[in-house]
Amino acid sequence: MGMILLTNDDGYDASGFQALYQGLKKEFDVFVVAPRTQQSGASHSLTLRRPIRVEKLRDQFFTIDGTPTDCVLLAYHDLIRKKIDMIISGINHGPNMGSDVFYSGTVAAALQGATLGISSMAVSLSGHEYINFTPAANYAKRLIHKVIELGISKVILNVNIPESKIIGTKITKLGKRIYRDKVIRNNQKENVMYSVIDGTLSYKVATDTDFKAVEEGCVSITPLKLDLTDYESMGQLKAHLVE
Repeated sequence: MGMILLTNDDGYDASGFQALYQGLKKEFDVFVVAPRTQQSGASHSLTLRRPIRVEKLRDQFFTIDGTPTDCVLLAYHDLIRKKIDMIISGINHGPNMGSDVFYSGTVAAALQGATLGISSMAVSLSGHEYINFTPAANYAKRLIHKVIELGISKVILNVNIPESKIIGTKITKLGKRIYRDKVIRNNQKENVMYSVIDGTLSYKVATDTDFKAVEEGCVSITPLKLDLTDYESMGQLKAHLVE
């Protein structure tokens, strides 16, 4: 039975998180460190220069007033005293596809796990109702078993599961998310104003992408990496900028 560190960004009481927790604890040694409140969009932020409140709700189940990244760091460096086989983040209420991964607290927790040398997985549900998380939790449980049994080390998997009937699994690349952002300004008085960032999301359908797979009713599994270096530009930059 492997040790699983379970976290998320929707908060410890979110339906998706609880469904995954209930499913995993039957077959794994699960240790929970999750945010006490909603942290969606927190990305890879961490809490500095103030104490983080850590509350033990029961054995191997902690909540904190911090971010998903804080959860992983606190668990690894303080709360868990044995080897962590895998870090799982989710199930998120909504997809994390394309460039969503740069904003997602769910994905950030998995990336933080990878920086510690631990195989990690971000799990998200793509749909509309977000009522029944059981099929997604069961799929995630089977996938976790496979990854651990295969002995795949230091892997980062971004998993998006369709809310509708699952017809297959595809290994994908990140697609193109289209953001149509807007700012709504209100309650302006003299030099003080309150603004709300809003807008709509869409995406570009392309072969082999996470968006395409989920649109077709398949689970999208996208392997990620931490190295953001643009290697194609390095040669040109060296030729023109290095003296």
